[in-house]
Amino acid sequence: MVQNASKRKMKFTQKNKERSKLIDILPVRMPLGLCVEPTNKCNFKCIQCAVSLDEFKKIIGHRFHMSMDLYEKIIRDVKTMGKLNHLNLYGDGEPLLHPNIVEMVKIAKKHDVAKAITITTNASLLTDKLSIKLVDSGLDYLRVSVYSIYDEKFKKITNTKYHSDIIYENIKNLYQRRSQTSSSCKKTPFIYVKMIDTYGSENEEFLLKYTPIADEVNIETPMNWNGFKGIDLIGNIDPQGKTNQETLQGYYGERNISSIKKICTTPFLSLNIKNNGDVCICIVDWNKGTKVGNISTTSLSEIWFGETLRDFRKMHIEQRKHENESCKNCNFMYCNPDNMDDFSPEKYYEILNYKRNK
Repeated sequence: MVQNASKRKMKFTQKNKERSKLIDILPVRMPLGLCVEPTNKCNFKCIQCAVSLDEFKKIIGHRFHMSMDLYEKIIRDVKTMGKLNHLNLYGDGEPLLHPNIVEMVKIAKKHDVAKAITITTNASLLTDKLSIKLVDSGLDYLRVSVYSIYDEKFKKITNTKYHSDIIYENIKNLYQRRSQTSSSCKKTPFIYVKMIDTYGSENEEFLLKYTPIADEVNIETPMNWNGFKGIDLIGNIDPQGKTNQETLQGYYGERNISSIKKICTTPFLSLNIKNNGDVCICIVDWNKGTKVGNISTTSLSEIWFGETLRDFRKMHIEQRKHENESCKNCNFMYCNPDNMDDFSPEKYYEILNYKRNK
């Protein structure tokens, strides 16, 4: 039974073996990936999530939906630079709460700004009506986080009154609606369902339950966000300390090594735009310690080639991530299989001094 779960995990690393080597593609003329936060509101209050912290409200302030004017400005900025590999409509909140989430997908599709568009969701709001709209919108991927298949545990983790089966029924309905509605041979959105590793029999039960109604299912290692102020979010769901950050998918999983990755590759590849336009390096940087600009007042291109981001990249290349409050205790960099630790000084210089075409 455990062996089957391991095979599911192998899908992740197999996909990443097809990735281009960073040394061959860096520097890049625009972000390869962009996360845009439709909202920082959430209908769950998960115990392992930074959104549930008192510090979140103190630091971030009010919770609200991104304005459509700001979103359309982001799309225009992207289009002037080229085409993203990936656009993820997700941030610290639940994307399906945004009243115009379907329109957001359609706008991005209309302007052809990304090879693939994803929504990451808890699926609790995935009604039949919304499922049909998402299928029609052209959404490429739907990533669903399942917190437990056991009702009591699910409610304890999410701090909601939702039943765990509502997630299953919503995904099942989407899967069926997709088959009925999608006119193309390629059925979209591709449905990826994941659950945090429970280190027990629930893993296999989850895989068996969701495999028939999803295109891919996976068990993912818990990740402690950015480790801001040493807050132990993993401990809330793993009080016995079974989680080993060296088993994170990606860097460690693919290489089967124990050496420590020194340089985070995220600042060289992608960006994360918050609901108010703040541009941060990383999706897990909820407290915005990696903020490099605000897209409301400047362009995406100016931020990507700006001195603030250049200095941030330089900090990582020089292995000074301990100087940043969000980076110093972060393990998220190990989720990514890419590695640039052994680049030559000349390559680092080329990356840091790359200028946009005039």
